[in-house]
Amino acid sequence: MKHPSLNRLPLAWSLLITGPSSGDTGGSEISSNSSSDPADTDTDSPPNSPTTSATPDLTTSSTTTSENTDTTGQTDTTGQTDTSGPAGTSSESGDTASESTGFTPSETCGDGQPDPGEECDEGFGNDDNGACTLECRKAKCGDGLIREGIESCDEAENNNDTLYGSCTTLCQLGAHCGYGIVQNPDEECDLGDGNGSDEFPPESVGCGDECRFDAKLLFLSSATYKGGDIADMMNKGVEGAHKKCQYLALQAQFDNANNFKAWLSDAQHSPLGDFTKLDKPYVRPDGVRVADSWDDLVQNGPHEAIARTDGGLLLPNALVWTNTEPNGDASDKSATCEDWKNSSSNLKSRYGNVGTDKVGWTAAAVLLSCNFPAHLYCFEQ
Repeated sequence: MKHPSLNRLPLAWSLLITGPSSGDTGGSEISSNSSSDPADTDTDSPPNSPTTSATPDLTTSSTTTSENTDTTGQTDTTGQTDTSGPAGTSSESGDTASESTGFTPSETCGDGQPDPGEECDEGFGNDDNGACTLECRKAKCGDGLIREGIESCDEAENNNDTLYGSCTTLCQLGAHCGYGIVQNPDEECDLGDGNGSDEFPPESVGCGDECRFDAKLLFLSSATYKGGDIADMMNKGVEGAHKKCQYLALQAQFDNANNFKAWLSDAQHSPLGDFTKLDKPYVRPDGVRVADSWDDLVQNGPHEAIARTDGGLLLPNALVWTNTEPNGDASDKSATCEDWKNSSSNLKSRYGNVGTDKVGWTAAAVLLSCNFPAHLYCFEQ
């Protein structure tokens, strides 16, 4: 966008540049027409065209005239021109519509003098990122322009104080990824400037640019199940436990909710056989690192207890159905509460006790009756 002050020079400046014509009678027109559009030139005009400083022929009409002259020979100082000209010619007020606000600036906007209809004018200092815009309007929150050093954003009529990721009505960034605090269910983490880098607390994991953990999520189920409640008519044995983990992850709005599996074994399934074994850390929903990788987990056990539920509660003394050894293999393929569909007190299976014990977290020394309500460990794949 051209600076408005370059579109038209004030009359006094033009006289200084061109000098008065020898035939100037005081009613001469001084105008500048920089358009190269053939439509801007009246081919029927006489030689002494209004684009020179010579006295115009008052009987001839020109579409490029930038000032109207009355029959007395006095110059109309309003600077009004014909509005019927083609694109590229001067409009009635010489205005150029603003791309940002739709406001039509004064013809003299940019001359450094605040004129009627202008809120400000800093001449060549007018700037859409400054205090006085190119339209000679004072910058304000809501005009769709961003004033450097004062506003961090401006979405005009879309400014919103409650919508995540929006610009507030004070033209400051609202809740968003990169703020440094988890503010929305769509975020798993937020380390501010540390997002997407290798900078994170030693007991935690990296956080990506989208505020998602650079790790696999795991949690303790908030719900408890008797041994026979894990399977159902649609999902046999361990498959029923997987579905329960997926349901809880979905309710908690965890990313990748459909790809969670339970740390549980029966005659056909076990974590050793079914889990994806990646060289990525495991992390709780609260951002605490549990293990550096699959190998670290099965060799050393959890660094921190898997005691945080999908709902955010910390349950440090929970009992968990597992029937699984520390290496991820099944403990006893026959002690599975009859494939996790019988809650009889006469049946028993292996369980784990939430903690950091290398073995006890998944394989306690004794068995648990199948009528006892216990939790599940749920791992993202």
